[in-house]
Amino acid sequence: MRRLIVTTLAVVLALALLLPGAGCAPDGKAEKEVTVGNKNFTEQYIIGEMIKQLLEDRGFTVTLAADLSTMALREGMEAGDIDICADYTGTAWMVHLGHVYEPGVNNNELYNMVKEEEKDKGFIWLDPIWNNNTYALVSWPQFVEEHNIESLSDLAALYREGQVDIRTFVGFEFSTRPDGLPALEEFYDFEVDEAHLMTGAPGASLLGLENHDCDVAMAFGTDAIIAKYGWHAYLDNLAFFPPYDLTPYVSQAVLDEYPEIEDILNELVATFPGGGGTATPAIVAQAQKAWQELNAKVDVDLMEPEDVAHEYLAGNGLIEE
Repeated sequence: MRRLIVTTLAVVLALALLLPGAGCAPDGKAEKEVTVGNKNFTEQYIIGEMIKQLLEDRGFTVTLAADLSTMALREGMEAGDIDICADYTGTAWMVHLGHVYEPGVNNNELYNMVKEEEKDKGFIWLDPIWNNNTYALVSWPQFVEEHNIESLSDLAALYREGQVDIRTFVGFEFSTRPDGLPALEEFYDFEVDEAHLMTGAPGASLLGLENHDCDVAMAFGTDAIIAKYGWHAYLDNLAFFPPYDLTPYVSQAVLDEYPEIEDILNELVATFPGGGGTATPAIVAQAQKAWQELNAKVDVDLMEPEDVAHEYLAGNGLIEE
């Protein structure tokens, strides 16, 4: 009797392997499964959804590990629990790779340095989105037009001339940290008059500019409020601030199994200004504006990140409506 049961089980298993779709996707091929991770703020929710929805459209089954801290995301990638994410070049260089940043390194140089070193750790950095979500100084456009200024060098010259009282509002931490305002003043050769310098908690500087309590405020390059009010973000033309360009990266093992992921995600990046090419100050400004507007759809218009991602992908012909 026992021999009969064993034989019967063997036949059942053999038949199961022959049945259409057993252990396979509907088309008969092995199912393609990946896990995508993202961090816990607006821009990351959007890019995580973009990657997820695009890969799903191309035949992947995608698990989204969302709302992670920077370190949790990296630990997930290193452990193999997460296959794909999008992180920032500055974060990779200084946090994940442990380097001290030296001012003067531009977007292209830092991306190439990160890409090269990450290969040795088993991670492949794909084409970058040149949105540089780093520190920025911003003003109302009327102030910029009145004084005919465009870049941080122009703004520094205005400070040096001393003919205009430039009310300046920055975060308290930024006003004191060695790679913050003191280093920025030394690098661009200017000094903010202490009588016209205001400091506060994160976000206070943006509220100050919104209320016209200051002329220049500290922000981050892709803050939604910049798009909301049409503020001018001064070009960091001498590359003082570390570039933080949003870049998808994939573990080498996953890319070996699914090499098509590289072309799929590079196709997404190509829809943004300069995607797949070399960064210039103008391209960075355009990419920042694109992400200011995307972030504003969530933070100002109160859309869900998945809806913003779907709208963008469909609008750029990457997926169907």
